[in-house]
Amino acid sequence: MPTNLPPDYFAAERKFHEAESITAKIACLEEMFATIPKHKGTDHLRADLRRKISKLKVEQHKKKGTGRHESEYHIEREGCGRVALVGPTNTGKSSLLAAYTHALPKISDSPFTTWTPTPGMMTFENVHIQLIDTPPLNQEITKPELFDLIRTSDLILLILDLQAFPIPQFQDSIALLGKHKILSNHLRDRTAEPEQKNFLPFVIVVNKDDDPHYDDDFEVLCELLGQDWPFISTSVKTHRHLDELRKICYAKLDLIRIYAKPPGHETDRGQPFVLKRGSTIEDFAAKVHKDFLTNLKTARVWGSGVYDGQPVSKDHILEDGDIVELHI
Repeated sequence: MPTNLPPDYFAAERKFHEAESITAKIACLEEMFATIPKHKGTDHLRADLRRKISKLKVEQHKKKGTGRHESEYHIEREGCGRVALVGPTNTGKSSLLAAYTHALPKISDSPFTTWTPTPGMMTFENVHIQLIDTPPLNQEITKPELFDLIRTSDLILLILDLQAFPIPQFQDSIALLGKHKILSNHLRDRTAEPEQKNFLPFVIVVNKDDDPHYDDDFEVLCELLGQDWPFISTSVKTHRHLDELRKICYAKLDLIRIYAKPPGHETDRGQPFVLKRGSTIEDFAAKVHKDFLTNLKTARVWGSGVYDGQPVSKDHILEDGDIVELHI
């Protein structure tokens, strides 16, 4: 009997072969297992995956001992998107996390202060975005688990220090990420065997642009590194351009906010439903509740490209700020 495996299975399988840590490999195998349809044709495959997961968990347990059962690099996803703050030591990653969130990372002028990843939650117009401060990128000391964590992100902020040799910082960081098959998505068309790489959106955040006196240095840096890369200068110290970077993060995550209107009631303008751009009425219904997805009969939309209260089909593509009324 054919297995008829879905595309999500093969995507998880590819991530499994690229994973560099036991924790990441287990997560990929569990994701593969969850996508397999249940019928006689998949019994052997499901049993094989169970054996592999069990074997890796035994190996993980032996390495960590009885006192620890989870990698410090395993961070549960929260919010509507995950943004990794990466870069060399002392560029301001931890300070940026502290400026945007309630997290309390250890901050010091000494190099290599951050040894474990630290998550925090940033808010942009009622949208919650997970930021993760990471240990410094360094050819000699960076653990493989860090690259597994970075691959799970939706956006990478590469943090450079404008006042401390930013060009080699950029070159070394990009080279190390590339060595682990993590590339900027704007390089996809120029890369041999792109299907073997992980392409993610990047923003190059040039920190410590503390006052207009440094702006010329920033402009020269952008010219030297190439205009293809998205750049922004910031200063955590003086709070220059921090609000602009927050907006850029939201835009790069490609999210939309949709507001629910219960039939016969006013629109709920509290917490919006957040979906990826390109989502449909059907995607929104699934986000609200599985019963809406199963029993949806009609939907009406107020917003972009429609007249107020226009009836739409399940495959109608939603826009940021749309109001939706579902009928079951």
